[in-house]
Amino acid sequence: MTTQAANNDAAKSLYEKQNRAIHKARQALCMSLNDCRELARSISGEPSISGLSLKQRWQLIEMLKVKGASVFNPRVPDEHFFSETEGQKGPGDVYPERLAFWNERFPRRRPGYASNKQIAWIETLWMLDFKDDRPGSGLRGFIFRQTRSIEGGPVSDLTFLKEEHVEAVMAPLLKRAKSKI
Repeated sequence: MTTQAANNDAAKSLYEKQNRAIHKARQALCMSLNDCRELARSISGEPSISGLSLKQRWQLIEMLKVKGASVFNPRVPDEHFFSETEGQKGPGDVYPERLAFWNERFPRRRPGYASNKQIAWIETLWMLDFKDDRPGSGLRGFIFRQTRSIEGGPVSDLTFLKEEHVEAVMAPLLKRAKSKI
């Protein structure tokens, strides 16, 4: 099997997992298919779930989870996070998108936790500048490693990142970003 065929099979498998999660979440929320399509319109401008990229489908599942659905959202590998038509985005493109996502997820300030701006900035820096091939790699593993020796740690999810953890997570990301300039 060629690498291209393997990538297509992996993308198809991910698409099917996402499809099951979307419809399971929709049913759990008693949401009509048309209402779900309207959520898709807010992401892509088109009222089509099947027309969404893997990344956009991930965002749709996250929106459904915010509305109360308890479903697993499959991880989208980095190679699918940016579609070929989007190209590699810069911080000016990614940050506003991630900030809008977090502002929708947490419309009110959460005392004691990292702000939506901090979370979006961490996520943007990670996506653009930081690749880690160690075991437990990925943003969740990185956050876990950076917060395990801090009071209230370890934390492995941006959602639960506390104010006192932000500097420990942000410093190496900013250092890496500066070294790439």
